Amino acid sequence: MWTEDKLNQYIRDKVEESLYLDYKSADSLANTEGKKNEIAKDVSAFANSDGGTIIYGIREYQFETRHLPEKIDPIDRISFSKETLEQIINSRISPRIHEIVITPVSIGSSENNHVVYIVEIPKTNTAHQSSDKKYYRRYNFQSIIMDDWEIKDIINRQSRAIVDI
Repeated sequence: MWTEDKLNQYIRDKVEESLYLDYKSADSLANTEGKKNEIAKDVSAFANSDGGTIIYGIREYQFETRHLPEKIDPIDRISFSKETLEQIINSRISPRIHEIVITPVSIGSSENNHVVYIVEIPKTNTAHQSSDKKYYRRYNFQSIIMDDWEIKDIINRQSRAIVDI
């Protein structure tokens, strides 16, 4: 379960971004075309990889300790709601990614309307295209454009048998 205490623990423990975790500051969520396209790119990249979590509302350090969380940078839920985030994801990624979970975590008192959005993205059985008509995957700390063979590999996930010994 996500709480403000758990988010602060990530910051105290210096939990680094990885293949499965990405931090985004509050200014990553804006009603501009560029920001909406970036959201679609990042979410589709996790789905095309092995799934993962994007935390919108935690600022990371910018220089030598890059990829480490610096502090909570809350989002005003009135200016940018959970529903807005969900609508951007659903309308800008094809095909839609099912089973995405968006959890708003209240920051401070509930009257101030400050939240951090946790977006948990599952690993999927097909390739998901972003609104810019490109396919992305997560690679270490970034989302990169996929090669043709990688797209085919993801599409073939559903035809491979999973065998546990």
